[in-house]
Amino acid sequence: MSVQRLVDSLARDSTSRLVAALARRLGAGRITIAEDAVQHALLQALSLWPFKGVPDKPAAWLAAVAKNRALDLLRNEARTVALDDEAFPAEPQQPASDGHFDRELNDDELALLFAVCHPALSPEMRVTFALKTVCGLTVPQIASGLLSEPTAIAQRLVRARKQLEAAGVAIEAPPPEALPERAESVRTALFLMFNEGYSASSGEALVQPEFCVEAVRLARALAQHPVTAGPASDALAALLALTAARLPTRVGPDGVAQLLEDQPRSQWDRGLIALGFAHLERSADGEALTVWHLRAEIASLHAVASSTEATNWQRIVDVYGQLRLVDPSPVVELARAVAIGRADGPAAGLAALPQPDGNPYGHAARGVFLAALGRGDEARRHFERALGLARTTPERRLMQRRLAELAT
Repeated sequence: MSVQRLVDSLARDSTSRLVAALARRLGAGRITIAEDAVQHALLQALSLWPFKGVPDKPAAWLAAVAKNRALDLLRNEARTVALDDEAFPAEPQQPASDGHFDRELNDDELALLFAVCHPALSPEMRVTFALKTVCGLTVPQIASGLLSEPTAIAQRLVRARKQLEAAGVAIEAPPPEALPERAESVRTALFLMFNEGYSASSGEALVQPEFCVEAVRLARALAQHPVTAGPASDALAALLALTAARLPTRVGPDGVAQLLEDQPRSQWDRGLIALGFAHLERSADGEALTVWHLRAEIASLHAVASSTEATNWQRIVDVYGQLRLVDPSPVVELARAVAIGRADGPAAGLAALPQPDGNPYGHAARGVFLAALGRGDEARRHFERALGLARTTPERRLMQRRLAELAT
């Protein structure tokens, strides 16, 4: 593996853990220092490793360089903070099953998620700050997931940092009694982190599996921890595991994005499906019906269906109807319209579609329904619009295929 590819891999897999570990030692007001120090370590690796060779333990090397850089930055600001080697585990650590939230979590990233989802911030700020600081998403990626503009997200992040610093918030897991107020923000952040991995907002690749893997891991840790376990956390873990099972079929061998109906279901990950249903069964305890339960049910209906035609589309329409009442969004409206088209035919689906505006998926769905109704010229215009708005290379290739099919 080339140095560039190795560093890229470490940046994806280790950055958030290193930032989390360092930030817990520095305090919330110094998260920027933690981020800068880790970025400095990655740049140093790119500069030095091609000439000096890759160290035996690359992650440990990054941890040491980042720690030293953080100390230098603090000295420059005339600050003193005690740091020890425990702040930087050389290898990624998995959460233990018997940990306790007594101002301490044995998973740095999960601890940091709860720490930054502080009640000093609004719910929107909590999720935004968690996605940037812990989940490792960029400002444009966060903006895409939250259906916002990058400038607004950047401003929200600045305000969040200032509010946490002004409040003197420490990077530490809250006591047990403070968890319920923060848990929903943590679940939302993990859901959005997963979504960016499952359907990237830009770039050459449609999927970024590292985001999905980490989101599933943290969601399961949340569901298994004795303090945060509960129906909502299990429902989230079920949703993510059942959806992640489809990752191997998201893009075909030819590099074209594959919609659900095109995916070979025999290639779905059966282990993840079984894991998802185990969490789904546990989520049935209690009487609360959350957005995570509704989304997990939709994922489960796809998982059990032997084909697109055999899918219980009417039930999916009904669940989306419930979801639009408790968590309305353009994404839910679009997904519901697609389900209506499957259940009641393309004319019904077309009538239910929201205005596509700048959404490539909305134009693509409209094109599919119009093509099914024999309205090829109209369908072509929407596929061309979807092609122009497509965010990743596999999506563009899919729209090009749709246009080619219309031309035959």
